[in-house]
Amino acid sequence: MLTTFGEKKKTCFLCGTESTHKGLISTASLGSTDLDSRPPEPERSSLSYWIHTCPSCGYCAPDLSDGDRAFEAVVRSEEYRNTLENPSTPRLAGQFLCWMLLEESRKEYEKAGWGAIHAAWACDDAGVGEWAARCRERASELLMRAREMGQWFAEDAGLEEAILVDLLRRAGRFEEALRLCEDRLSKEPDETVKVILLYQKALIGKSDNGRHTLAEAHRQVQS
Repeated sequence: MLTTFGEKKKTCFLCGTESTHKGLISTASLGSTDLDSRPPEPERSSLSYWIHTCPSCGYCAPDLSDGDRAFEAVVRSEEYRNTLENPSTPRLAGQFLCWMLLEESRKEYEKAGWGAIHAAWACDDAGVGEWAARCRERASELLMRAREMGQWFAEDAGLEEAILVDLLRRAGRFEEALRLCEDRLSKEPDETVKVILLYQKALIGKSDNGRHTLAEAHRQVQS
């Protein structure tokens, strides 16, 4: 299945402005998923269609026609405007970070965390490594908060911790990543999570903060 797009008119939930945006209709993933769950191509390259921005008020969301009235104050805030207009970050990353701020404002920490992860992916694609690391640090903080609040952000606790380990490793926080990795391994996780964590442990031992895939993890552990 090829990735297909279509244009849709959206009415901004906050200001009522109508605008046209290209959206994702269908896609596929051919290959191995990254350790932080980013899909392979062609879905990988559809990231820019996962979020849209109102050209009038600057509201950023996956669906501009949906939202929360409490978002109005956030969108007008200096932090939000600076995030959206920051010239040192890729435009797409800024959009995802704005979505992060909005979801964080209503304590939807799991959604905010994924917003930060998607911002990190946008920074990866733009070759802005320092900002990608910052986004991953922010994502790890938000997702840990989500766990404290009982908000699930993955299928089970083992996969959540595997994602957190990858975020910390790729942000260069190797000691924290190793502690979390060893803690989860001591709890006898299922085979898939175990394979990921053993591979993460090897990467951490080499101070490797790069992108790696689930297929690499399986090959390494089986060799």
